Amino acid sequence: MDKNISTIEEYFKLSDLASSDKDSLNKILKLFSDEATIKSGMDETSSGKKEVSDFFEEFFDKFLQLKHLFRTEIVDDFYQTEWAVIGLKKDNSLFSLHGYDYYKFNESGQITSLVVNVS
Repeated sequence: MDKNISTIEEYFKLSDLASSDKDSLNKILKLFSDEATIKSGMDETSSGKKEVSDFFEEFFDKFLQLKHLFRTEIVDDFYQTEWAVIGLKKDNSLFSLHGYDYYKFNESGQITSLVVNVS
């Protein structure tokens, strides 16, 4: 299997755990390069290790539980993942979303760019 696709699979696996498991959150952060950029589905941009860390900590702190289903393909010079997520927020309300992630990687296999588009 393609190394970058394995990284994306690990990202989603850990994302399902990170709301209640700090170790999973730390493992997610290690998947990203120190210079990574994230553009969220809310049109917010986080760049660099500190901002990316803050972004994920704030994101996962909103939820008690998440569950993703996803599929990934290589499109031109990036990886595209279609995903659906259902979650339980801290106020005990449920939500669901569908969207696409677009990834780029460095030579070491770390994520350098993640763009999230919510459908």
